[in-house]
Amino acid sequence: MNKKLMVLVLVLFIALLPLFGGGQKEAAGAEVKVSTSYDASKVKWSPNQPRVISEKYVLPEGAKETIEAEGSKKIIIYNWGDLSWDPATLLNGAMFSRTTGVAVEFVGTPDEQMMPKLQPLFLAKSDAVDIVPLDETNYAAFVNKGWLLNVDFLWDDATMAEYHSGLKETILDGHNYSTPQVGRIIDLLYYRPSMLKAAGYDHPPQTWAEMDEMIKKLTIDKDGDGKIDQWGYAYKGGGILDGAQLIKAQALLLGSNPDNVNGKVKFNTPEAVRVVERLVAMRNVDKVVPQGVTAYQHGDVADFFLSGNVAMVIDPTYLYARCVTSAIGDDFAVALQPAATRGGPMTHIQHWNGWAISVYSKNKTASLIFMDIYRSLRGQVNEFAIENNEVFLKKAYEHPESKLVGYSNVLAKIEDTVVDLYHGQGEVYKAVIEELQKALIGKKSSQEAMDDAQKKIDKILGY
Repeated sequence: MNKKLMVLVLVLFIALLPLFGGGQKEAAGAEVKVSTSYDASKVKWSPNQPRVISEKYVLPEGAKETIEAEGSKKIIIYNWGDLSWDPATLLNGAMFSRTTGVAVEFVGTPDEQMMPKLQPLFLAKSDAVDIVPLDETNYAAFVNKGWLLNVDFLWDDATMAEYHSGLKETILDGHNYSTPQVGRIIDLLYYRPSMLKAAGYDHPPQTWAEMDEMIKKLTIDKDGDGKIDQWGYAYKGGGILDGAQLIKAQALLLGSNPDNVNGKVKFNTPEAVRVVERLVAMRNVDKVVPQGVTAYQHGDVADFFLSGNVAMVIDPTYLYARCVTSAIGDDFAVALQPAATRGGPMTHIQHWNGWAISVYSKNKTASLIFMDIYRSLRGQVNEFAIENNEVFLKKAYEHPESKLVGYSNVLAKIEDTVVDLYHGQGEVYKAVIEELQKALIGKKSSQEAMDDAQKKIDKILGY
């Protein structure tokens, strides 16, 4: 870009910046003054726990009057993607409007456009957005900028205990800035009962030892032409996140979290290296997984399982709905992933999506009620029963509507989850995957690969 064009772009940006002010009328050059504080004492938020687990949501005392005093008629909520894909979000929005009399305007935004659209609004201290959607890619950045309302008054120990343990990781610097929307569980075992039965098994593997034995027996050259026709297992060694999350998911079963080893990210621990060694052995020694697992990523393992040529995969819960409507719809089942050892840890990675309120919102109480409703029993049941999105509220899986979802009984068994959020996470995972792939193709030993990954991590995170 030449200098003249750069100057023109800068002039246009400065000229258009007031347009992001959400209706604030400030004189040219004047500092935008927006109240970023909130007096939580006007509403009886506590106790929170009875309200969020009740079958019918009831407004906390003082909420209606405070909403009226703030003059709230409508709240504006940004949403990941088109709302046509989020019927539960629309239903929860309608429930909020019936409860408060306040309208909701959802702004559906493609994932890649979310930050470019929101950042100028916050930089301009605009009130044109009340509630923002959060995930691992933007949460810490928004908190560090001071853009999100502190909502400590919505949480206490009794309330937090109603949700999966991983939710505690959304407490940053000792404070709460969000409430949960959904929480994707990424590690469930999908298997083909007919294939297991043909090999002499009447149940899925419960431990790694059982799984390793079974997938050897389930890897078959059916026609004797020297080529494998049925694989015992397949995993994701590539992608943007997949390979690193595979190592993490398995290391958790050994009692170690690579994303948090005494407060630091460490992917060359003995547990992580043991996981890589097992993955390498599956591909290169026992040859029970396709050679292409080095490049498999999000969706590839799912497609392979649906093709009918593999006995077992570990994949997120989104695969369940695809299985139901596929050619293997009458011949698949879901179970918890096998433990490393019988009776050992069964911690699961849980992806987190949440809601937070802009400190520049003029509709803070109404926005708080929306978030409170969304995290409530009714709001969380809507997400799971309607969209099959896993949730953090454990009680939601006990609801009759939730039990109509075929794998709700499996999810109800999950007790311990982790959610890890830190700057540079994407770069870290990229480095780990690059080195994992070198181990898988035999270019480096598992220890060498993870040591080299750690050197990159130390540089990325400034250790």
